[in-house]
Amino acid sequence: MPRRAATDLLDRDSPMPLFFQLRQRLLALVAGWDVNARFLTDAEIASRFGISRTTVRQAVDGLVHEGLLRRARGSGTWVLPRRLEEKLSPGMNIRSQWQDAGLPMQISVLKFERIPAGAWEADMLRIEPGAKVLSVRRLRSAAGVSVAIDDRCLPADVVVDWTPAHAEGSLLHQLWEQQPLTDGNLEIEAALAGPDEIRHLGVSAGAPVVVRTLRYANAAGRIVLAGRSVHRADLMRYSIHIPLRRDAIDIGGVLTPNLKEQR
Repeated sequence: MPRRAATDLLDRDSPMPLFFQLRQRLLALVAGWDVNARFLTDAEIASRFGISRTTVRQAVDGLVHEGLLRRARGSGTWVLPRRLEEKLSPGMNIRSQWQDAGLPMQISVLKFERIPAGAWEADMLRIEPGAKVLSVRRLRSAAGVSVAIDDRCLPADVVVDWTPAHAEGSLLHQLWEQQPLTDGNLEIEAALAGPDEIRHLGVSAGAPVVVRTLRYANAAGRIVLAGRSVHRADLMRYSIHIPLRRDAIDIGGVLTPNLKEQR
């Protein structure tokens, strides 16, 4: 049983509730704990911090819900790899988000070729099969762990002077510097890992993955960047901020009062 040090005691005179104090202490412990290692038991935490098991259970369950810990019946509580969060916003600053999370993005370029568009590239870019495109495949990692496979295609005439070095940065933002981009279409769906994901992401067959399909268009409406990313579902989550406007949409025939009056 861990010995209780003076620094482990919670401040019962503080205006901050004991639950939140305990949560902060547990977050600090988890941050310094070995990944995939067994964590303290509820009884050990209660003894160490001098707090009830009920409060401990609530705090630990919260970290389980956030994906930081995993409870396994009969074997205890385990520390999970930290899950990356990508916030889908107009700026799409994914790389800086990873950096801010303390997990700098590492990119390995697996493919950088100018090829005739096949069926997939033609469908993604809305072009005729056989048209020249730049095909890029990358593997994104954090802390040495493979997180995502990116497949991208761009019309070859749009990126005539691009080299493999461009694929090591943000394709979207480099393209954005060259021309105005006005629209992005993203689709997110769940899938199961196949041979490609097993090989590159180190997951088992049938493991859950998250697939993000994307298309970006310029001011003329031409799709100039398209593709998909396959993420390990156990290491990634998305968050989306949606500004709401009552007068902007008509969903399922339910209209706002202003729209009803106008019709």
